[in-house]
Amino acid sequence: MNRGWSSLAEVVYKRTYARTQGEYLENWPDTVERAIQGNISGHTVSSEETARLEYFLLNRKAMPAGRGLWFSGTDAQKKLGGSALNNCWFLKGDDWRNLVSAQDLLMLGGGVGFSIESQFIAKIPSVKKSVRVVHREDQADLLVADSREGWCELIARVLESYFDTGKSFSYSTKNIRPRGQPIHGFGGYASGPAPLIRSVEKISAILDRRAASSARPLDIMDVLCCIGEMVVSGNVRRSAILILGDVNDEDYLKAKRWDLHPIPAERAMANLSVVANQYAELGDLYWETYLHGEPFGLVNRNNIQKYGRMGEEKHDDAIGVNPCAEATLCHGEPCNLQEIILPHLNDEAELVEAARLMHRWGKRVTCEKYHIPVSQEIIRKNRRVGTSITGCLESPLFKPEILDRVYSAIQDENVRYSQELGITPSIRTTLVKPSGTLSLVNDCSAGIHPAYAPYYIRRVRFASNAPMLEILKRAGHPIEPAIRSDQSIDPDTAIASFFVKSPAAVPVMGEKFGLIEQLNTVLLAQRHWADQSVSVTVYYQRSEIPLIKTWLSQHLGEIKTLSFLAHSDHGFIQAPIEPISAESYQKSISNLKPIDLTKLKPMNELTHETDASDCDEGGCPAK
Repeated sequence: MNRGWSSLAEVVYKRTYARTQGEYLENWPDTVERAIQGNISGHTVSSEETARLEYFLLNRKAMPAGRGLWFSGTDAQKKLGGSALNNCWFLKGDDWRNLVSAQDLLMLGGGVGFSIESQFIAKIPSVKKSVRVVHREDQADLLVADSREGWCELIARVLESYFDTGKSFSYSTKNIRPRGQPIHGFGGYASGPAPLIRSVEKISAILDRRAASSARPLDIMDVLCCIGEMVVSGNVRRSAILILGDVNDEDYLKAKRWDLHPIPAERAMANLSVVANQYAELGDLYWETYLHGEPFGLVNRNNIQKYGRMGEEKHDDAIGVNPCAEATLCHGEPCNLQEIILPHLNDEAELVEAARLMHRWGKRVTCEKYHIPVSQEIIRKNRRVGTSITGCLESPLFKPEILDRVYSAIQDENVRYSQELGITPSIRTTLVKPSGTLSLVNDCSAGIHPAYAPYYIRRVRFASNAPMLEILKRAGHPIEPAIRSDQSIDPDTAIASFFVKSPAAVPVMGEKFGLIEQLNTVLLAQRHWADQSVSVTVYYQRSEIPLIKTWLSQHLGEIKTLSFLAHSDHGFIQAPIEPISAESYQKSISNLKPIDLTKLKPMNELTHETDASDCDEGGCPAK
């Protein structure tokens, strides 16, 4: 590894992005070389540009999204094209088949934003009655293939029966490999058929309750959440789902109200947001989620479609967002992410060069083939690229005048490189992603977020049989089983704790950088950098809810997306970050030993990880 890497950065890199190369696990230069070659393959790229890409990636100054680091330059990229390289997608819920498309993308390790607004759900046919889907050990109408396509075919048959044919059928999972067998290509071990069987049972129960009537938006949400739970259970991918609903849907607004009812475990798979273009649309039930549940995020569709950077009118047909809500997307469109690590750059000149190089990287990703026809079409039309910045609050480069100049350089590169490739210019070019896992790899603060606390526990999720867990345990890191939202034990996931001191240059959330400072930073980034959106989790104390209302009444017309989370007493078990005292930090690190990853088993023996991607706090996909 390069000098300057923290043990947390090295562990997260090895866990999440290092592939097997021959008899050993990749080191960072190997990953960089593979990712670059995968990106430039099929294009005429000068040796000078390749050398500069190597410089920026090797020194952790810029890089593609986590999916690019994991899949670029692999056989999976050759087979799947751009579907392997893009993190997340958006789909609208006007057709039950889009639920199957969502499953396909989730099983590829991507995340999905999905609209259950009534304008879309109303187009789905009524639920047929007397449908029975029966699991059998052997003789059955459908023998499920041991593949992603096979699992998708079964769910498609279930939904087809309930929404189209009304025909009952039986299925057998005898061909699905048993739990624990290796999965080649993606890495990791098979979950066995149990998660698939449970998902079919749960989906059938949801739809049986709506027999001979229309499914509610909440029902469609729950079906997708069951699919997400199935994808995650015992496997290598972490499902990431954002549900976009109506601001006046009472059932939806109560979906995660912990004070009203037990929350079905599968709903933990999704973050929930509403479309609200004006402050007056936010009623009492919306604000109750801030007091007694998981607060709902906001999506201002008017601003998404009218503006690039706020204040600059630039039309977009986008109607939704990805799960972390930084990419503004049309139906079937993916986010296409790259990252610039501001604190690692020497000066503005390096920032300009990195921005140009990463835009070109993203443009080449739009030239890949996509296996979903609607995606292929919209990507060719829009050529949407999302170059992000991270470590913003610890860098002197995060200034409006500098961001304006660099954004202008990207627009110049957009025109020039599009002409060189013979394609249309990208309609959008920049955003700010939450940058969860990649910021850990880069040893910097995440996106535009301040430090959560001066000292904190950072919990990292692993598959429970990952060999790295034993290495961490020997080094003194606490290991515990994961606990689901319904407080049951997840036998397939374990959590390791790291102890972190925030960099001195990063402002810490609190009196000097509180709620309003967080929100105003969103405005700065939306005005001067992001022509898509800015993903941020704004932390608040419940006593500050009146401040949130006042700020939104004044500024909802200046943002595109926004999400909130209570700073404490938020209801999450094993939260990814937990503040600790300086004394507790010193005591904890005094018991740690150096972590030796030289004996880590190669990837074909390693259960690859289940934690977050580039996105925030375990909420997004595996890479």
